[in-house]
Amino acid sequence: MEKQSGKFEAIAAAAKSLFWKHGIRRVSIEEICHDAGVSKMTCYKYFSNKTAIAKYLIEEMFESGIKAYKEIYHSDISYEEKVKKMLDLKMSNAHEMSQELLDDIYKNQDEELSETIETIKKRMIGIYLDDIREAQKIGEIRNDVKPEFMLYFLNNLTEMLTDQRLVSIYSNPQQMISEVMTFFFYGIMPRKNGEK
Repeated sequence: MEKQSGKFEAIAAAAKSLFWKHGIRRVSIEEICHDAGVSKMTCYKYFSNKTAIAKYLIEEMFESGIKAYKEIYHSDISYEEKVKKMLDLKMSNAHEMSQELLDDIYKNQDEELSETIETIKKRMIGIYLDDIREAQKIGEIRNDVKPEFMLYFLNNLTEMLTDQRLVSIYSNPQQMISEVMTFFFYGIMPRKNGEK
């Protein structure tokens, strides 16, 4: 994909702003072109259609997320701190997106977008599972818990922390986050002094 023009970046930035606010389906090529200050002909020079713009932005978002994740994972901190930072990263990314965008990405997408998202998800799952297995090998987390279960639990932490029924139980979000994290680590961290 041709990227050398500032117009490419303007189109991508305008589309991201609109998609993140309103979702993909609710935004038209005309709106993107208007906000980017380009003609439709210029837009089509870089992107064949709105789905192509959405695919590009989603791929960029996930690449950026993977890069940030790897920086956290390979940093010289405890596994507990790594997971906390990963959770913060995941939550901050989720807070930037509207519910409409999340629905368009995960529920109501067209076939082409769906294939892109499935490919990205498989790649990310592979990375996460490899890292969990590595952490098990070096004793950072218990090796008697299935990596697939840990990944499932981690992927659902963000949903738990934004579930209003759960939030309402606590006097403040920090108390809830602390309890969720304590529960998570009590289940996977190695026991000290041979405890089981």
